[in-house]
Amino acid sequence: MERFVADQLEEGPGTALRIYKEIWQQGATSVAEMGTVRRELRERLDEVSTIATLELARRLDSTDGSIKFLWRLRDGAIVESVLIPDGQRVTLCMSSQVGCAMACTFCLTGDLGLKRHLDPAEIASQPLQVQRLLPSDMRITNLVLMGMGEPLHNLRNLIPALRICLDDHALNYSHRRITVSTVGLVPQLAELAMALPVNLAVSLNASTDAQRAAMMPVNRRYPIAALLDGCRRLPLPSGKRIAFEYVMFAGINDSLDDAQRLLELLEDVPAKVNLIPYNENPDRPVLRRPSDEVVKGFQHFLINRGMGCTVRTTRGLDISAACGQLGKAEAAAMQAVPGPAR
Repeated sequence: MERFVADQLEEGPGTALRIYKEIWQQGATSVAEMGTVRRELRERLDEVSTIATLELARRLDSTDGSIKFLWRLRDGAIVESVLIPDGQRVTLCMSSQVGCAMACTFCLTGDLGLKRHLDPAEIASQPLQVQRLLPSDMRITNLVLMGMGEPLHNLRNLIPALRICLDDHALNYSHRRITVSTVGLVPQLAELAMALPVNLAVSLNASTDAQRAAMMPVNRRYPIAALLDGCRRLPLPSGKRIAFEYVMFAGINDSLDDAQRLLELLEDVPAKVNLIPYNENPDRPVLRRPSDEVVKGFQHFLINRGMGCTVRTTRGLDISAACGQLGKAEAAAMQAVPGPAR
């Protein structure tokens, strides 16, 4: 911003900061709305720039209070964000890519393949624009990068986007309120941890390499031992733990033997476990959701042996907004990007 303002407006850092705050704090969608910028500067700025925003293509409201937003980008591509209210906690699940290249067998987003990366503004604009659509007494409290795409595959754009989210001159979220989820790209995981102190969530989803490789192609490049070794080496702040996400499938990875192996794998890792009962859909008829009793038994097994463990509540199932469902029929039908672009 400072370089642009210096080159195009011949103004200093103070003017650049005012423009930056108008966009990211005040939510200005046009230069004319920038009340803290002098009129003559607004006129010059209007000649040399535009403020790009996400176009709301569709909004879907769930019976459980969740809301899915489909955004049309400047090239016609569609990405999704999901708002999940839960009392005073209001979480926005954000996307980082159009589609995804990871091809996890249980995730419908992977069926799209990777169309392109989102740029920093397209990522950071999601909470900004969703917040505008909410009642004045409702504020987004938490951001999770768990939507469409693999965030660490787009690390070059993710880090500046997160800096906007964290900046007290911009969206001003605490690092304790931002979580980045990944399938386990080990070098990028370390790079992110070195750059920013956000929370990390690693999709483990298995207790053996055979299980994980059958579900997640990334395991062929970074098997469980390499992934966990990378996690042990992360420069985590004192007291911070990595959340290991574990999608549970009936008869595949939901036995107490799996629970015991999971404990052994995470024994010397600063870890907590988030169990995610699989959300069934007709596109994956072989995969089934385990019973509530099995999930509770798995959770209690871990907790009774000292492992912190929660179970993620399914939200937004009726609007295809639950875990693994983003990019389903409505988004796929609206895609307008011809192929991968990096």
